[in-house]
Amino acid sequence: MLPPLVEPVPQLSAAELARTVRHRSLAGIGDLGQRRLAAARVAVIGAGGLGSPVILGLAAAGVGTIGIIDDDVVDVSNLHRQVIHTMDAVGRPKTSSAAARARGLAPEVVVREHAVRLIAANAAQLLADYDLVLDGSDTFETRDAVDAAAADLGIPVVWGSVLEMWAQVTVFWASPPAGADPVRLSDLFPAGSTGEVFTCAQVGVLAPLVMQTGSLMASEAIKLIVGIGEPLLGRVAVIDALGGRTRELALHGAGSSAPMTEGAVR
Repeated sequence: MLPPLVEPVPQLSAAELARTVRHRSLAGIGDLGQRRLAAARVAVIGAGGLGSPVILGLAAAGVGTIGIIDDDVVDVSNLHRQVIHTMDAVGRPKTSSAAARARGLAPEVVVREHAVRLIAANAAQLLADYDLVLDGSDTFETRDAVDAAAADLGIPVVWGSVLEMWAQVTVFWASPPAGADPVRLSDLFPAGSTGEVFTCAQVGVLAPLVMQTGSLMASEAIKLIVGIGEPLLGRVAVIDALGGRTRELALHGAGSSAPMTEGAVR
């Protein structure tokens, strides 16, 4: 168990108390944990397949500020897995569509729309005002930029990847609290280990698996914010939807790797 990531807000509004009553009844969260969630500022990289359940899960749970970073627009061919968007949103910026859904679900959430592509040159600036990052990006260029910026800022990254019928979720943190070992993206994917990166357009992705993976990422974020449970720091959850199995791999030190090295999808 790690210490809570943020200090709590002084109190919740009457409306938010009513909306989160079933969440606050959870052992380990309670009023204090819910106030920590309200204080948290979380950046979400990508408002697509993984970003959809992540954003919905965080907003529903009462996270106070959600920053959505995505430069793409809603496309009809992606709606089978990008469930935060609807047919009416086709052609609109993903940030705008996702923000509207989040605000409709949790009116008190502050949603910041960053309709830009995160790259090495702007990553630190985009992430500087956040306590935590959830990375659902689909290229190693973006992942590397997120990892480097988060390491410089000292904030954790909840990372997810889905392709075909397999998924991975873990937590990277270059400077975790005392007693925890630092883990970086390069510990999971050492330089030169990735090979050819396939895309969803090439091989597809199972829609419910994307929702399952994004939900797991949102749960990891909540655990870090509130300071409960055992975050996936130093561990990788590997989901095999076809076999109906979830297993865990240890991730410690440079050179460790999990069996799936293909790219994520958005």
